[in-house]
Amino acid sequence: MRNYSLNDVIKIKAFFANKQEEAVNVSELKVSIKKPNGELKIFNTDFVNPETGFYYLTYIEGDEIGKYSFVWEATLEGVASRKEGEFNITGGGVISTILPELEKNELVVIEIEKSVEGLLGEKLGETTYITFTTEYEPFYCSTDMLLMELGPWAENIPEDTLALAIHWSSLEAEHITGKKPVSSRHSYASSKFVMYDAAINLLRMPVGYSGASGGRKQLGDLLVDNGSIDFSLKDLVNELKLERDEWFRVVNAGGAIVPGQGLGPSFAVKGNKVAEKTQISREWHDPWNEYYAQPSANSKYRRPGESKYKSGYTRWSENYFTGVTKGIKR
Repeated sequence: MRNYSLNDVIKIKAFFANKQEEAVNVSELKVSIKKPNGELKIFNTDFVNPETGFYYLTYIEGDEIGKYSFVWEATLEGVASRKEGEFNITGGGVISTILPELEKNELVVIEIEKSVEGLLGEKLGETTYITFTTEYEPFYCSTDMLLMELGPWAENIPEDTLALAIHWSSLEAEHITGKKPVSSRHSYASSKFVMYDAAINLLRMPVGYSGASGGRKQLGDLLVDNGSIDFSLKDLVNELKLERDEWFRVVNAGGAIVPGQGLGPSFAVKGNKVAEKTQISREWHDPWNEYYAQPSANSKYRRPGESKYKSGYTRWSENYFTGVTKGIKR
């Protein structure tokens, strides 16, 4: 006997066949379902007959918990037939409510229609829009860090604009290496790169503003005038670009170098495919293949076909340059 919960979809099934065990359809079909409280429900229709001899009835119970019994009744080849069965409903299951979730990196716009009334009956008079952004990801720099780098002229830039610039620069930092920071050095380098890159992007924005404090940003002649502050943006932009490019190199190396360090190796060794690859040593000629006395001076020569000069007995060098071998054989 199978167990179900309240409001589950229950399929009550039956299969009819003749004496030769061949599937056949039936007539005068009905199903009687007896509930735990004794109530009897009879179904004469609503059957599904997907193939010959096979029938099922869909039943949903949302009130009674307990044991149910059912009876199939039909006329099979002129003979009345019955099939009985039971099932049990044990509980009401779990009620779950699906709540809408805010996704990251989204702009949410709330529209308040002008017909909305306040508590005292007053109306807005015009449609109002309220906007906010959800959490940005990736986000490798804070807005406070960016403001400290830009200076007081950037205080009038909306915080959402600062955050958006940081987000786009953070995406670029990930695309430099194709992955998220994997170490503390890589994370620090990414934060520095994002701070300078976002600052440059904000300086490039074709916007201007002015207010009671006299703040003004004018990109035409690269001038910022904010009360007592008067300086050229040219020097600031150049400084930011130098810092941004330097930290770009560090991010590109995955944090494996420091600012000012080159990307090339500090030393190189010949690979295994090079015929004359040798271990790092004093590089003397092999005494088993080359006869020479112990040299008295730090002189070197090379044999025909060799690219490196190696230590050996000086009186043999001229002979090897001519390709003639002299001396005592072993």
